[in-house]
Amino acid sequence: MCGIFAYKGKRNATKTVFEGLKKLEYRGYDSWGMAFKKQGKIQTIKKVGKIAEFNKKIPENADYAIGHTRWATHGKVNEKNAHPQLSNNKKIAVIHNGIIDNYMKIKNILMGKGYNFKSQTDTEVIPNLIQENMKKSSFREAVKKSLKTMEGSFAIVAISQDSNEIIAAKKMSPLVLGINDNESFVSSDVAAFLSYTDKAIIMDDNEMAVIDEDIEIINLKENKKITKKAKSIGMNYEEAEKGGFKHFLIKEISEQEESIMRAINQDREFIENISKQIDNAFGVFFVSCGTSYHACLSASYLFSKIVKKHVNVVLASEFINYKHFLTENTLVIAVSQSGETADVLDAVRTAREKNSRIISIVNVPGSSLTRISDEVIPMNAGQEVSVLSTKSYTSQLAILTLIAYACAGKYEKGLGLIRKSAYYIKKIISNDRKKIKSLAKKLKDKRDIFIIGRGLAFPSALEAALKIKEVSYIHAEGLAGGELKHGTLALIEEGVPVIVISTSDSEANIENNANEIKSRGGFMIGFNSHESNIYDYFIKIPSLENMEPLITIVPIQLLSYYLALYRKCDPDKPRNLAKSVTVR
Repeated sequence: MCGIFAYKGKRNATKTVFEGLKKLEYRGYDSWGMAFKKQGKIQTIKKVGKIAEFNKKIPENADYAIGHTRWATHGKVNEKNAHPQLSNNKKIAVIHNGIIDNYMKIKNILMGKGYNFKSQTDTEVIPNLIQENMKKSSFREAVKKSLKTMEGSFAIVAISQDSNEIIAAKKMSPLVLGINDNESFVSSDVAAFLSYTDKAIIMDDNEMAVIDEDIEIINLKENKKITKKAKSIGMNYEEAEKGGFKHFLIKEISEQEESIMRAINQDREFIENISKQIDNAFGVFFVSCGTSYHACLSASYLFSKIVKKHVNVVLASEFINYKHFLTENTLVIAVSQSGETADVLDAVRTAREKNSRIISIVNVPGSSLTRISDEVIPMNAGQEVSVLSTKSYTSQLAILTLIAYACAGKYEKGLGLIRKSAYYIKKIISNDRKKIKSLAKKLKDKRDIFIIGRGLAFPSALEAALKIKEVSYIHAEGLAGGELKHGTLALIEEGVPVIVISTSDSEANIENNANEIKSRGGFMIGFNSHESNIYDYFIKIPSLENMEPLITIVPIQLLSYYLALYRKCDPDKPRNLAKSVTVR
């Protein structure tokens, strides 16, 4: 959610920031804006809608520029609420991700001193607070004082007409500095500056960076300068480009054979050490959100089946309700593609308060989650740009599956099965695409789609429903087959499409559920290894011991993509959604 990009250096600052904002579009946004200093004055551009629709010339010859893509939290979607927000004297501009919890208190104090507010945002208090504090101090000291007043989570970038500095600071919201020869970048995501440099300084909480000729970093808690060296972030620009594909979504679906192989390319001793920690823990929790939650739920079935071990799976937003079970012997495994999901970070901080051990599975190196974990398992999925998680889901599931087999003392067997499943996925993508596209054409005008599964297929049904509704806006519902009679069967009528996912273990029982639906007129679609006269449409899924959850989701990802195309939805930027949910 919300993207930050700022630049100071030898290039055309406004154009560089404009292009940087385009690279952050996948995070989700409804408005955007820029501020820049030109001829000694702060100037702004603010617009509602897509950046690509801006057809005016971008001003040139700015000293530096900051930009923002906004996903509305406080205030409606309009130009007044778009960032940057200006101070009353129009000399200070601020862009901001996160939420200022005490903004109303600050706002009331400032209004009492004569300040006027034009927007409904919490952000507008920041430039005005800086303006007030500049009455007695320099720009950087005023920013520092203002930051200490603010409560909540934030990543901010500020500029002033009276200074040549760009000031950036963060607390519980991602912010990274890109470093190149005689130029500096500030961004909420490394993807925005990868085409310029792969060297970065990852900012930690309560740090402020002052960017001028050099970069000075200040620890706000200790009020002292600190030294941080730029490091290569291990990602490349090509990963963030479409590479000949029409959309990032289909590109990333097609990359899954490779991403799964990278995911399981782990040090064996390291994975077996993780498995020992799981064995020895007094309570194990998998904590995650959305797609990652489904990967964890699927893995919990595998831990039960393969290892005979119970694992708790908890939505990160609900984890606080389990804090009374946590001890210093509890193991929490947090799973997040971005490593910046606010609810996951809150859950980990809750576990930290109880001195529980934290292991994270993360795709983005240097992200906030990696820095508050005891150990990190890298997903190695590569840059995932589309809002829909596809290769990150299969990478997470592959890693968790490998850990399950390691816990059972069957590391090599698990490794071999996952490798074989990656090969099967490649075949499905190449061989079944036309058939899946044809199915999408049949379903494109449907109002509802139901997906049922039992056993290992149940979490896959949940993830399948999420993929379909995320990108095509068709109401999709995933449920356990045994739950049909507990309400959902009332919704089945002539022609309602129902996708039946089954595994070798659940096939007999799920066919009974399928017959119940077919007798009521449902349009039956089978996603499994054995064709049956129950099905009106059938997609064959290779049968492979415990690997069906990893394999089955890929053709449904493809189905979701083609449904989006037929319904004229943007596959890479679903409405109202963002790649990283960095606010609660």
